Amino acid sequence: MKVRELLSIKGVECFSITPNNTLLEAAKQMSECKIGALLVMDKGALVGIVTERDIVKNAANEAKPCKDVTAKEAMTTNLLISRPEDSLEYVMAVMTQNNIRHLPVVDERGLVGMLSMRDVVKTMVKNLKAENQYLKDLIGGKLGEVGD
Repeated sequence: MKVRELLSIKGVECFSITPNNTLLEAAKQMSECKIGALLVMDKGALVGIVTERDIVKNAANEAKPCKDVTAKEAMTTNLLISRPEDSLEYVMAVMTQNNIRHLPVVDERGLVGMLSMRDVVKTMVKNLKAENQYLKDLIGGKLGEVGD
């Protein structure tokens, strides 16, 4: 399955903040939306990502409270991205090898969606279950021949 197909199933809604929003504001939005990452958008352009890990890292640092740290100060800017034509196997490998759980999807026009590791795993498990059932039915003789 391709990323484009998964986005057509799960939807392309993305949640974002601006570089000037604070980490406290980001944490509140993540909590309200039940998500683990926010894209950081500046004048319609994707400039970074803030994740739960970024907020925890800042809180553990204790240098400045989350209400005084902007997304711009804490965000990841060296973004790994996915393309709509990428396979889910490739996306899972990228996420696993780089220890990330969220991946923006970008095409030539810009941002088109975001995938989480949960989205990818859930879809792959569903596909494997369907394939497993098909193979069980085939082996068990439950599938008729074409033209029967």
